[in-house]
Amino acid sequence: MGDDAEKIASALQEISSCADICLVTGGLGPTSDDVTALACSRAGGVALETDQDALCSMKAYFRKNGYEWTVDNEKQAMLPVGSHMMVNHNGTAPGFYIRMNLCLFFFMPGVPAEMKMMLEREVRPVLVQKFGRDHDILIERLTVFGLPESRAGFLLKGFHDAFPGLRLGFRTDFPVIEVKIILAHPSREKEAAALKIQKARDWVMARLKNRVVSEKGLTLAGEVGRLLAFQKKTLAVAESCTGGLISSLITDVAGSSDYFLFSGVTYSNDAKINILNVREKTLLDHGAVHEETAREMAEGVRLKAGADFGISTTGIAGPGGGTHEKPVGMVCIGLAGEGFSTAKTYRFSFDTRAMNKKIFAMTALERLRRHLTGVPETP
Repeated sequence: MGDDAEKIASALQEISSCADICLVTGGLGPTSDDVTALACSRAGGVALETDQDALCSMKAYFRKNGYEWTVDNEKQAMLPVGSHMMVNHNGTAPGFYIRMNLCLFFFMPGVPAEMKMMLEREVRPVLVQKFGRDHDILIERLTVFGLPESRAGFLLKGFHDAFPGLRLGFRTDFPVIEVKIILAHPSREKEAAALKIQKARDWVMARLKNRVVSEKGLTLAGEVGRLLAFQKKTLAVAESCTGGLISSLITDVAGSSDYFLFSGVTYSNDAKINILNVREKTLLDHGAVHEETAREMAEGVRLKAGADFGISTTGIAGPGGGTHEKPVGMVCIGLAGEGFSTAKTYRFSFDTRAMNKKIFAMTALERLRRHLTGVPETP
């Protein structure tokens, strides 16, 4: 369909005759390919006109954030006659809702953060007002690492037979899967619904076992951070092949300054020797990609930072640089703590450098998570 106003208008007309509610995202920006409002006006047979509330809302947002106002931005305030503007609390493009035939349409920005806030603060109240709220939705989120989506789906076969009325959803963000357990229930039955979803959660946990890295839907880095904070432990990281990705994942978590002390991207052998005190003999005897090198890196960064734990990565992300003995996708991950330092070799076979770097980084975090929880590593 693309950015074709006529095709979008035709789709909206078709939907308007068979649906009660339709949520539409994207195409509300200031450029020529943003044609959603135009398509809606054509579908409804009404004109576009400048909505003064939308214009005022946009100008207030521009002033608040110190943005320069241009005439091009006024296009975003052109809404179909008869529509109702929805404030964008997190961006520039206003949304709007309008009824066409049988259907109430809500048009929201395509930027996820803007759309989610508008859905919660603007769309949901309208739906509750117009349709009432005699049902609630419970969602349990489990974060899974170390399984492809197809394998997770296979392990959870039988869920819908065991729990009729509940739904199971999967969302993949390589290399992590979010498993969602969803239950819509009458608002008056909150306790019974909570018990149902708890039983379903226990059933899923029993089948996915130690592949579940968070029972609260946290990211792997978020769960590692939670464990470090709870145990009052600190962390330092030495990265070679991951190039700072582990540190980026850790610092994406609010409050990480409570437990994250130091990061070093020691890409060269000289950096490994001079910053982490890796022995020159180790590098001469084994090379940069070796368990002993990774072990000394982890121990070196821990001591350098005065941290409770050190983790390290050294490997071959590709696409070049691999050999028969050390192929692309091989990584050695070190882990050191008070009184111990170890390393382990992993081999992956993903197609791109970015995918290998991400799986290397996440596997390093998973090694630490399992140590913090006392869960043995999966062979």
